[in-house]
Amino acid sequence: MRTHDIGSWPRNATLASSEGRGWSNIHAALIAVDTWAGELTPVGNPCLGYCVSRPARIRRRVSRGGRVEDATLRPRQFHLIPGLEASEWHRHGRSEMLTLYLRQERLDEMAGRICSAHVGRVELEVPLGVNDPLLEQLALSVLTVLRDREDGGSQIYADELAHAAYAHVVRSYTAAGRSSRIGEDTGAAPEHLLHRVCEMIADRLAEELPLDLLACEAGLSPRSLSRVFNRRFGMTVHQYILSQRILRAKELLISTDLPIAEVALETGFSSQSHLAATFRKHMGVTPGLFRSTSD
Repeated sequence: MRTHDIGSWPRNATLASSEGRGWSNIHAALIAVDTWAGELTPVGNPCLGYCVSRPARIRRRVSRGGRVEDATLRPRQFHLIPGLEASEWHRHGRSEMLTLYLRQERLDEMAGRICSAHVGRVELEVPLGVNDPLLEQLALSVLTVLRDREDGGSQIYADELAHAAYAHVVRSYTAAGRSSRIGEDTGAAPEHLLHRVCEMIADRLAEELPLDLLACEAGLSPRSLSRVFNRRFGMTVHQYILSQRILRAKELLISTDLPIAEVALETGFSSQSHLAATFRKHMGVTPGLFRSTSD
């Protein structure tokens, strides 16, 4: 399987690899990855990256002129190296990453089976820094096999894990897979998925929260997630996030002595002035006056 051979790059090191083990549907490697910047050319097979230890700051742009994603990739989070498009990367920090290269033809076959139709070539859409409990369990199982001594059953087990991973990523991270899921056309979503998105927003208020990242967390398209929020909360996703940021800012202003500039950063505002303008628009007073009158 064609890969980017990341473990052989300067200052990187391959700690474990499936190379030579006879795994037919997935290529896995545990790699210590260092600071790096450059462009990755497409190799035809997408790569899921799972952060095993230590965070790294990542900036990614898929295709020239595409949208730039900038985030801290933390342990237990995923990212994607596209298999069909070039991508630009700026990475700062050394961490251990599990790379999982998937065969594009197997993804296309799985999409056809899930959608009960010929859907042609599918592309994975995995936001930078997404949490996915099921995919994480599969990744950790692959990592366990990598670290264990090879035996007669490891190849069979790896292929079964790969099969489950293909089914999951096609259903969750491709347009064809998402459109086949129940509730996609109506904008409905199980309550636990909506709760998971709201928890993600609450946990990561200080970070950028693009719609596609939240949609992946719910296993829906961005448009469907927007419909869900409108029906459930009577507001857009952006309005909901803003309301939670204002609420958190109020809590911090009342219960802590943090400088207002720090309150702004803790609640996802770019600056003290950004917080002040937004807070005054929604609350009718500045953060400083709100704090002083709440004592």
